[in-house]
Amino acid sequence: MVPTTSPLPAGRAAFWPLLLCWVIVALDGFDLVVLGTVIPTLLSTKELGFDPAAATAVATAGLVGVGVGALTVGPLADRYGRRLCLLLCVTVFSLFTLAIVVAPNVFVFGLLRVLAGLALGACLPAALAYVTDLMPSERAGRATTLTMTGYHAGAVLISLLAIAVIPDWRVLFVVGGVAGLITVPLIRVGLPEARRERTAAPRPTVRRLVERRYVTISIGI
Repeated sequence: MVPTTSPLPAGRAAFWPLLLCWVIVALDGFDLVVLGTVIPTLLSTKELGFDPAAATAVATAGLVGVGVGALTVGPLADRYGRRLCLLLCVTVFSLFTLAIVVAPNVFVFGLLRVLAGLALGACLPAALAYVTDLMPSERAGRATTLTMTGYHAGAVLISLLAIAVIPDWRVLFVVGGVAGLITVPLIRVGLPEARRERTAAPRPTVRRLVERRYVTISIGI
């Protein structure tokens, strides 16, 4: 017989874990938009050696990092737990995002973007898998949909912030990195680690959630 652990909270007790997952997904939305908001300034000032070719390379490399992170997190999250992966990934993303502030040239800037993207790309599928495990089956779909709204909220908020702080583009990365670091201890305290007892209808693994997401995107295209 497989031993069971205490169930994850449901109902009102799930509010804070859901909110934290929403914030994690909002960080992903931040990463989606932040480079696009600072590239015009970097191109106009040619700071760090940015030119159109370098900007394209950095943007592409960052997206590759996000994609690789999303596709490789599955086995790790399924083996070691969603909570641990979220803790590590948000921490790594935050540190590398803050490091961008002191990047001496475009190459280091791009490298840090890739490393941050690897960590952040893993956050979205792990957070959605956590929410799926958190909620009862009949409410899991609605909960994941609400969590995904954080993605768009993060994108909108960073766009509004960019209007206020550009041309001081470094502030945007400071905000993103600090927000992530603030979230880390909250994840440690507010996200319980527990596994549901498997039933006849097991919950999808992180890998299956990622595959399902990319298949849906491909069909839509």
